[in-house]
Amino acid sequence: MSSYQKTAPVPSQEFLDRNAKYAEGHKPELGNDHWGHVRPLAVITCMDSRIYPHEQLGLGVNDTAIIRNAGGSVAEVLTTILACQKFGVRHFMVLKHTDCGGFRLQGREIIEHYKAHAKSNPTLSAKTVEEVTSEIREFGYGNTPIEEVVLNDVEFFEEESVDL
Repeated sequence: MSSYQKTAPVPSQEFLDRNAKYAEGHKPELGNDHWGHVRPLAVITCMDSRIYPHEQLGLGVNDTAIIRNAGGSVAEVLTTILACQKFGVRHFMVLKHTDCGGFRLQGREIIEHYKAHAKSNPTLSAKTVEEVTSEIREFGYGNTPIEEVVLNDVEFFEEESVDL
């Protein structure tokens, strides 16, 4: 049993209907029409719904890949970066933003939050909780200036020898 507060269910059918309507007029690039012509740019940014990379950067729908996660952390998406490179992406842009939740978290808060809620779930063993939390990287920028956070991401590319 989860200790999280219950909320109204997601209107799944409404989303399915919206997607079906979109699909009626959508002409996708499939197979070699797409994979043979992948644009060489990917943007790594935050999952915050206030961020609109295509609009902010004046990009068209198929101009770039958008990689999102909490705080737009480069280290968190290394597998995705490598997959993008396999498909022809050669340039990565790090796009951070002000008022990011990553600056509101300190160190191990995510791990401690998970552990606190996991305690109330009888189906999770202590071993399972430890296995999950051992895979979670410490997260949060705290009071680090945003410029330094961006530079840390760029340094990660260099230190991990990601071939850019």
